[in-house]
Amino acid sequence: MTEWGQLLPLALTIAISPLPLAALLLLLLSPDGFKAAAGFSIGWFVGVALSATLLAVLSSLLPHDRSAGSRALQVAVPLLLGLGLIVLGLVQWHDRPSRGTDVPLPRWLTALDRLTPARATIIGVGYAAFRPKNLVMAAAAGVVILGAHSDPTGIIISVGVFTALASITMLAPVLAYAFGGIAVRGRLTRLREWLVHNMPLITVFTVLVLGVFLVLVGLGTFAGQLLG
Repeated sequence: MTEWGQLLPLALTIAISPLPLAALLLLLLSPDGFKAAAGFSIGWFVGVALSATLLAVLSSLLPHDRSAGSRALQVAVPLLLGLGLIVLGLVQWHDRPSRGTDVPLPRWLTALDRLTPARATIIGVGYAAFRPKNLVMAAAAGVVILGAHSDPTGIIISVGVFTALASITMLAPVLAYAFGGIAVRGRLTRLREWLVHNMPLITVFTVLVLGVFLVLVGLGTFAGQLLG
């Protein structure tokens, strides 16, 4: 399995996050919320970059066997993460609200329209950098990147591309709102309403799909190592 065959599902696991995306859209579509939404999305980008860089540095300080040990990590990390996500998805499916039940939004979501751009940026950094799922995925990405590169330039490029992919769902709506005109803003409004209404099911589906994908990545890497 190539480096990006392993990094892509990790980045998508961070990027496909219904709750932060709903928060961004609520902020973006509130009166005078564009600057705060831009701050939140930039903060998310910075937070992912910080966590990925810090965890890659910490991983580099550990003793690495670039042969057997590195290959074992490349199999074990996505496999264990995938199995964990599948278990989490099944638990969330079991605990999902019954159809027709209104799911109350978290309090912090309802208070977004009162955020200043500076506070929104800080929240974006903290939410992206210290969210448990993001930390786990960033740690896994650090292992993969260090297993693929020994030179600082390659590591920096991989961390940068990983961060961009993991932030695409936060940056794209802001850019679309800024340059897409009224039609795009209407679509973003419908997307926000759909996300808020269907968030529990979207979360379960996303977690299960990504879990299965990560398990397949781990098994594919193991098969490639056996054949190689």
